[in-house]
Amino acid sequence: MLRFTLWALALSCAITCTTYGQQPSPQQAPPPAAPAGQMAPMPGMAANPAPASPAPAATNVPMDTVVITLKGACAPKAGGAPPAGCISSLTREQFEKLTNALQSPDKPVPPDVRRRFATQYAKLLTFADAARELGLQNDPKVQEIYRFAMNQILAEALNTHYTEEFSHPSDQQVQAYYDQNVKKYMEVTLQRIILPATPSQAKPDQPKPTEAEQKAYADKIRERWVAGEDPVKLQKEVMEHNGVTTTAPDVNVGARRPGSLPQAHEGVFELKANEISPVYSDQAAGYIYKVVSVRQVPLSEVKSLISQTLSQQMFKDKIQQVQEAVTITFNDAYFGPDVPPPTPHNMMRPGGPMRGPGAPPMPPGAGPGPGAGAPPPPPAAGAGAPPSNGAPPANPESSPK
Repeated sequence: MLRFTLWALALSCAITCTTYGQQPSPQQAPPPAAPAGQMAPMPGMAANPAPASPAPAATNVPMDTVVITLKGACAPKAGGAPPAGCISSLTREQFEKLTNALQSPDKPVPPDVRRRFATQYAKLLTFADAARELGLQNDPKVQEIYRFAMNQILAEALNTHYTEEFSHPSDQQVQAYYDQNVKKYMEVTLQRIILPATPSQAKPDQPKPTEAEQKAYADKIRERWVAGEDPVKLQKEVMEHNGVTTTAPDVNVGARRPGSLPQAHEGVFELKANEISPVYSDQAAGYIYKVVSVRQVPLSEVKSLISQTLSQQMFKDKIQQVQEAVTITFNDAYFGPDVPPPTPHNMMRPGGPMRGPGAPPMPPGAGPGPGAGAPPPPPAAGAGAPPSNGAPPANPESSPK
């Protein structure tokens, strides 16, 4: 995160500098008309652009070779301007020392990005030297920004340090977590019948059933399923009973793990194979499940997910330990009472938002997706697609392989 943030900050600062002191280019004349039968070139493009030449391999350049030369740019001496005709330069080793600090060495910078960054960085150095020539580095306001930026960089360095420190839990830690949470890795294959709570308006003369009548009907459907009737036929009958003309939803939900169903339906995971759940009801529908089979997921299938969970938890615990070691108080007479903001506010920073300690690492797939844990929607009356086979898993470990 630190490298990414600094890389973005360096590029944004460099790009900002390119606009400073530049005059708008004079308006260009329109391109000449194309001969008959040929398409006119787009504005700003040559009529017959030359093919781009391939970028040279960076590995062919010795590390001590100069790769950036700044003619007329030198660090000014105290109280004076740089000498006329001076030259500053950076070798490949110096340039890659910078890029490796901003970007992980195992993710090489593409040649086109490398050159663009070098262009902007050279301009950044030019303007920074001009600022030093004016003594702006001694401006108290600039020095305050220096200190603030340094604290931000250190905070993000701590964030990166702990992220890397806890990124590879040991096999013993993974095994212990699996043994302590073995129920989380029980996988059941389910079938489900959905009973819409509100009958379709396609039959306006049909009186709306009472809650007691709806419960009695749902219990009767469950009893028939327990007796061995086909759940597919029962689901179709339920749809017809409610006047729903769309295709009945598929009764086969598939494999699920604890945490992948609505909280009120989690009792399903306490059932044995071939057992049928009670009717779970909410304002939208009633739901009846049957456990087709039960499987204990082996550690080999969830080892990477457990490692990810442990990594995040150890990081979170360490950051909490750092925060709780310090007691912070504020002068309410100056700041006013503590009022929670209506929306999350990021810390102020030059160049963009900050992720410092307290912001957990974000590996791919972490966190619930939209609607995780929500009950499946009931079938729409008269139109629309059948409901889905269940909400997505509420956490990475609940995803069956």
